[in-house]
Amino acid sequence: DAGKIWMTLVGAFAVISTQNSTVNSLASICQGMAKMNMMPQIFAKTNRYHVPWFGQVFISTAIFIFAAASNDSSDAISFLILTGSVFWMISYILAHIDVLIFRRRLPKAPRSFKVPGGPVIPVIGIIGTAYMVLNISTDPKERMMIWLLTGATLVILGVYAFFWIRYKMKMP
Repeated sequence: DAGKIWMTLVGAFAVISTQNSTVNSLASICQGMAKMNMMPQIFAKTNRYHVPWFGQVFISTAIFIFAAASNDSSDAISFLILTGSVFWMISYILAHIDVLIFRRRLPKAPRSFKVPGGPVIPVIGIIGTAYMVLNISTDPKERMMIWLLTGATLVILGVYAFFWIRYKMKMP
């Protein structure tokens, strides 16, 4: 019984610390983007403790909506985690592509770290991550739904980014 209580406490603290880190880091990222005019300026606002309050409320609300949408179903939570994982893996693929492009365009640029092996490691990273995205679930129907939700999210963010950059930032 003592072990069950201890593991319950450890699990609860792990969830709380992860949630805290997620909310705070994403709010800070939104604040930085707002300062660079990449998001609405309300995300840059801070309270008297220099906390980006709007970002924290926004992120917390989004997490609450996802939790409510899961309807206490472990399958729904698993689906949302897998969808988020695909979205995150796509960002890693884009980061690998960025490394390859910057190596080609700016080979002499100073950098604090140079990926060893030339383009081999980024290419292996792209292939491995693409393999994980393509095989995110053993159920073909769930896999397709994950891809559709990820694709729809990317389209929505792409449209937002297009209009924000074009009309708010006034960049071509």
